[in-house]
Amino acid sequence: MPRDFDQEFSQDLEFKIAGESFKMRYVRPEVLASWEDESVSDKSEDAIKKIDERIKLFLDQSNGSGERWDSLRVREENPVTMGQLNAVLMWMVEVQSGRPTPPPSPSAPGRGKTAASSGAA
Repeated sequence: MPRDFDQEFSQDLEFKIAGESFKMRYVRPEVLASWEDESVSDKSEDAIKKIDERIKLFLDQSNGSGERWDSLRVREENPVTMGQLNAVLMWMVEVQSGRPTPPPSPSAPGRGKTAASSGAA
Protein backbone atom coordinates (compact mmCIF):
# COMPACT_ATOMS: atom_id res chain seq x y z
CA MET A 1 0.00 0.00 0.00
CA PRO A 2 1.47 3.40 -0.95
CA ARG A 3 2.20 5.92 1.75
CA ASP A 4 -0.65 8.45 1.88
CA PHE A 5 0.77 11.86 2.75
CA ASP A 6 -2.66 13.43 2.42
CA GLN A 7 -3.81 11.24 5.29
CA GLU A 8 -0.62 11.67 7.35
CA PHE A 9 -0.79 15.44 7.25
CA SER A 10 -4.52 15.81 7.58
CA GLN A 11 -5.65 17.47 10.74
CA ASP A 12 -8.34 19.78 11.97
CA LEU A 13 -7.44 23.24 10.72
CA GLU A 14 -10.22 25.02 12.57
CA PHE A 15 -9.55 27.24 15.54
CA LYS A 16 -11.50 29.49 17.84
CA ILE A 17 -10.27 32.75 19.35
CA ALA A 18 -12.16 35.39 21.35
CA GLY A 19 -15.44 33.65 20.54
CA GLU A 20 -14.91 33.59 16.75
CA SER A 21 -14.25 30.47 14.67
CA PHE A 22 -11.85 30.37 11.74
CA LYS A 23 -10.27 27.77 9.51
CA MET A 24 -6.68 27.76 8.37
CA ARG A 25 -5.64 26.85 4.84
CA TYR A 26 -2.33 25.51 3.63
CA VAL A 27 -0.04 27.88 1.71
CA ARG A 28 2.91 27.22 -0.57
CA PRO A 29 6.31 26.83 1.18
CA GLU A 30 7.56 29.94 -0.61
CA VAL A 31 5.20 32.02 1.53
CA LEU A 32 7.05 30.98 4.68
CA ALA A 33 10.44 31.21 3.00
CA SER A 34 9.77 34.81 1.93
CA TRP A 35 9.56 35.88 5.57
CA GLU A 36 13.25 35.19 6.07
CA ASP A 37 14.28 38.17 3.94
CA GLU A 38 11.76 40.64 5.40
CA SER A 39 13.12 43.39 7.57
CA VAL A 40 11.80 43.60 11.12
CA SER A 41 10.57 46.95 12.36
CA ASP A 42 11.65 48.34 15.72
CA LYS A 43 8.13 49.65 16.30
CA SER A 44 5.80 47.32 18.18
CA GLU A 45 2.76 48.57 16.31
CA ASP A 46 4.36 47.66 12.96
CA ALA A 47 5.29 44.22 14.31
CA ILE A 48 1.68 43.60 15.38
CA LYS A 49 0.42 44.63 11.92
CA LYS A 50 2.90 42.17 10.38
CA ILE A 51 1.59 39.37 12.63
CA ASP A 52 -1.98 40.16 11.55
CA GLU A 53 -0.95 40.14 7.87
CA ARG A 54 0.73 36.78 8.27
CA ILE A 55 -2.22 35.23 10.09
CA LYS A 56 -4.57 36.47 7.38
CA LEU A 57 -2.41 34.77 4.71
CA PHE A 58 -3.27 31.45 6.37
CA LEU A 59 -7.00 32.06 6.82
CA ASP A 60 -9.39 30.13 4.62
CA GLN A 61 -10.96 32.94 2.63
CA SER A 62 -14.47 31.50 2.68
CA ASN A 63 -17.21 33.29 4.63
CA GLY A 64 -15.33 36.60 4.92
CA SER A 65 -12.57 35.36 7.19
CA GLY A 66 -10.28 38.32 6.47
CA GLU A 67 -12.94 40.89 7.26
CA ARG A 68 -14.04 38.96 10.35
CA TRP A 69 -10.41 38.83 11.54
CA ASP A 70 -10.08 42.60 11.08
CA SER A 71 -13.29 43.19 13.04
CA LEU A 72 -12.13 40.86 15.78
CA ARG A 73 -8.79 42.65 16.09
CA VAL A 74 -10.21 46.16 16.57
CA ARG A 75 -12.83 45.38 19.15
CA GLU A 76 -12.32 46.59 22.71
CA GLU A 77 -14.50 43.98 24.46
CA ASN A 78 -12.89 40.53 24.65
CA PRO A 79 -9.85 41.57 22.57
CA VAL A 80 -7.27 39.20 21.16
CA THR A 81 -4.19 39.45 23.37
CA MET A 82 -0.57 39.60 22.23
CA GLY A 83 -0.03 36.13 23.66
CA GLN A 84 -2.95 34.79 21.65
CA LEU A 85 -1.68 36.42 18.45
CA ASN A 86 1.73 34.83 18.92
CA ALA A 87 0.23 31.44 19.80
CA VAL A 88 -2.02 31.42 16.70
CA LEU A 89 0.82 32.36 14.36
CA MET A 90 3.19 29.81 15.92
CA TRP A 91 0.55 27.08 15.58
CA MET A 92 -0.04 28.02 11.94
CA VAL A 93 3.67 27.89 11.13
CA GLU A 94 4.09 24.57 12.96
CA VAL A 95 1.22 23.00 11.01
CA GLN A 96 2.49 24.41 7.72
CA SER A 97 6.10 23.36 8.25
CA GLY A 98 5.49 20.02 9.95
CA ARG A 99 7.84 20.91 12.83
CA PRO A 100 7.49 22.79 16.06
CA THR A 101 8.81 26.31 16.32
CA PRO A 102 11.76 26.33 18.71
CA PRO A 103 11.50 28.38 21.89
CA PRO A 104 14.05 31.15 22.22
CA SER A 105 17.28 29.84 23.67
CA PRO A 106 18.32 31.28 27.00
CA SER A 107 21.25 33.64 26.92
CA ALA A 108 24.05 33.62 29.47
CA PRO A 109 24.23 36.60 31.79
CA GLY A 110 27.06 39.03 31.13
CA ARG A 111 29.69 38.92 28.45
CA GLY A 112 31.10 35.65 27.24
CA LYS A 113 34.82 35.01 27.09
CA THR A 114 36.64 34.73 23.82
CA ALA A 115 39.87 32.98 23.06
CA ALA A 116 41.66 36.34 22.76
CA SER A 117 40.60 37.42 26.25
CA SER A 118 41.35 34.12 27.92
CA GLY A 119 44.81 33.15 29.10
CA ALA A 120 44.90 30.16 26.75
CA ALA A 121 45.22 32.14 23.51
